[in-house]
Amino acid sequence: MKKAYIDPQKCDRSPFCPAKRVCPVGAITQDKAGFFGGGISKVDESKCVGCGKCVSYCPARAITMK
Repeated sequence: MKKAYIDPQKCDRSPFCPAKRVCPVGAITQDKAGFFGGGISKVDESKCVGCGKCVSYCPARAITMK
């Protein structure tokens, strides 16, 4: 089964990550960094169901399915 993968080189580190908010199972988390709290987002592969919803919501196009 495919899982979401976030490319750390492309992630814009937005504290309002839309992909994190649309994930139906809460598989995307974000490191807290800096004053506004935006860090690199990560996918918990044990939670990811491979729906791909996050791919279309990522403004930086940092998420792919692998």
